[in-house]
Amino acid sequence: MPSIIPDSELYIVPLDKSHNLSSFNCLSPELNDFLKNDALDDQINMISRTGLCFWKDKFVGFVALIADTIEAKAVTDGIEHYEYRKYPGVKIARLAVDSRFERKGIGTYLLAAAIGKTLSVCESIGCRYILVDSKKNSIGFYQKNGFKLVEKYRNREFIPMYLNLQPIVAAIEKADFDKSKSN
Repeated sequence: MPSIIPDSELYIVPLDKSHNLSSFNCLSPELNDFLKNDALDDQINMISRTGLCFWKDKFVGFVALIADTIEAKAVTDGIEHYEYRKYPGVKIARLAVDSRFERKGIGTYLLAAAIGKTLSVCESIGCRYILVDSKKNSIGFYQKNGFKLVEKYRNREFIPMYLNLQPIVAAIEKADFDKSKSN
């Protein structure tokens, strides 16, 4: 098995009742339980949407997304004089990689897919941040990918973190503009 699996070999499909989830096993009993006992019901009840990640037809990871908000006072890169108490966002409710496939780039791929899905939501509705309540041992992963800690909640069991999507959207728009100018 390669040390890093190329993104081109990974793909995500929406969870549905035809998927066999029994082979999945990550290091977190809570994430295994969510996937096997709650993810489909949460999807049917419109609570979350779960995407399953595959490599060569092997089920290697998943990500579940939900709608959420973040307190305006909790972020350090908000809009000056923002008139509302909270910003809209999408939360990564769950993200897990099968323990047999850890440290192969799958978590990074799932995070990029979650950000991409959130950016597509931004085209239709207001959504400034992507959020996560990180386990302490995952903080470095999210920080490496641009997320910031909500400092006032640093001592919680699951630490709220956020990524401002506005600079990402601005960079994409600038790149598209520059590309159209050069053509």
